[in-house]
Amino acid sequence: MQDTLTHRQLKSLVHVSTVINSSLDIETIFDLIIGEAISAVDAAGGGSIWVFDQQKQRLVAKSAHGLFYPQIFKSIELSSSESMTGMTFQAEKGLLFKNEEEIKQALDTLTPCNRTLLDESISNNFHFTSVISSPILLKGICIGVITLDSFDKSLHFKKEDMQLLEAIAQQAAIALEKSNIYHKEKKTVQLLSRSIETQRNIANLVVNGEGIQSIIDYIYKTIGEHIFLFDEIGELTASACRVPVSEELKCELLSFAKQNDQSLNSPYSVSEITLGIENYQFIALPLQSKMKPLGTLIIVSKDPIGEAEINALEHICTVITLELVKEQAVYETQQHLQNEFMTKILSGQAIDETLMKQAKNLQFDLNRNYIAVIVSVENKDKLLREAISENVINNLLHMTNNSFLTKNSQGTALIDPNKLAALLSYPAKLQTENPAGSIKQLALYLQQEIEKTYSELDITIGIGRMKPNLATAHESFKEAEKCITFIKNYHFEEHALSYTDLGIQRFILQNSEEELLDYVHEVIGPLIQYERARKGDLLQTLLTYLRQNQNIKRTAVALHVHTNTLNYRLKRIEEILSTDLTDGQQLFNIQLAGTIYHYIKR
Repeated sequence: MQDTLTHRQLKSLVHVSTVINSSLDIETIFDLIIGEAISAVDAAGGGSIWVFDQQKQRLVAKSAHGLFYPQIFKSIELSSSESMTGMTFQAEKGLLFKNEEEIKQALDTLTPCNRTLLDESISNNFHFTSVISSPILLKGICIGVITLDSFDKSLHFKKEDMQLLEAIAQQAAIALEKSNIYHKEKKTVQLLSRSIETQRNIANLVVNGEGIQSIIDYIYKTIGEHIFLFDEIGELTASACRVPVSEELKCELLSFAKQNDQSLNSPYSVSEITLGIENYQFIALPLQSKMKPLGTLIIVSKDPIGEAEINALEHICTVITLELVKEQAVYETQQHLQNEFMTKILSGQAIDETLMKQAKNLQFDLNRNYIAVIVSVENKDKLLREAISENVINNLLHMTNNSFLTKNSQGTALIDPNKLAALLSYPAKLQTENPAGSIKQLALYLQQEIEKTYSELDITIGIGRMKPNLATAHESFKEAEKCITFIKNYHFEEHALSYTDLGIQRFILQNSEEELLDYVHEVIGPLIQYERARKGDLLQTLLTYLRQNQNIKRTAVALHVHTNTLNYRLKRIEEILSTDLTDGQQLFNIQLAGTIYHYIKR
């Protein structure tokens, strides 16, 4: 091409190349390119340079010099094939529009909005007389267009002007690529420097023992985006946000956290979430040590986060993982000591000097009141002999502690492979007379939550009575165990039972089933035999009558019979049992036998 350029044009091209390669600033380069192109071509009265925006899929004016107003002109965004510039971009070769008629035909392709913007940017005194456009080609791909305009009828673009413009466009492509490379490298260096500084600052936080929340707060201040830390069971353990998070966003976060039980082969995952009119990007980065997952770090952003930023966050996750490993090691040590201590206390071991020291270290007050709660865990499939996994047990410990946290939970320990025990601590001078009722409500909620999370598990919870000091806490533990036994042996409706609710059933637990059956048959055996032989309903009538406190009217209503029928049945019962239902002593024995029979039969 250079062989066809005149000496003056070659000199101009060298000057243009020197000037546009004198800067690495993109905006400066755009202005230099179009300015030097206008100066080098005699017929050019003005011109513009356009770059194709991949996101908008439009040609965008980056610089405009000449007889029109650059700010208005820069508002125009062209599709490919729109106007002289768009037609050149589509053709990927230089085009010459020799006269006003050809220019008018090209301008007729403008959208109404762009035509209005163009008319506003050009004075009425000026008209295009000829136009040349050259594509800016980089590695065979058109990335933009340079367009030069002539407004003087005595000046027309010549063939060599097109050749010079194409040469300038080549120089422009090289200069733009060099600038892009420079800015990418500069940005990479800046990101790397910021990443190193961030990691150094986070390392200092760890060294100073600031903890996980301080690390999360620092990351938030650094990147300015919502950040959430979930543990390995999907519980939110730390967070930092600009504004309070909506319930809808919380639900999405929990769902996303549970879906992203990251494997070792998944460095991170990205998801686009739409809530109402807002679009969010969720980025989940796994936290894991060796083969054990520790949790997930989730970043929530309205703007896409680049690969470099994600790489920096992955390095930060390494520091967080180390801190989590340290915290978990401390927790496991504390849990081991607590398990050992509580096992001794709940077994009734005398509190000697060694146990007193352990109690002090674990912050157990010897003189407070204590209530023991037992959580029995079994597989619903009784034939399934597999042990419950360590991860599930740790989760159950966590859930149990959380449930009783507001009730002064002193701690939860694993007493044996299928039994968790919690000790609840109360002031020595307790105002509330019976805390067992509120504890039972918490226990029922815990049982439902565990079975909701682990549908294969059967949960039974026993609650002992309050004892005056730590030395007698084992008595509450034994009572809680009796509640578990009662629920399992007698198929109690509820799966959480307080010892204070047992009432007369406590005496059932103190005797063998054989002794209990002997007593039942001594007192109401004839009636049971009569029922079996005739399949009547006298036994049911008697039990209902006792439950209704010997009230004839209420019993008749409960049994859906007439009072005369009821009176006849009661007289027949007296005959069979050879007893008097108005005798208080005999009635007590019958009621006790009926209650025992009710549970043993079930």
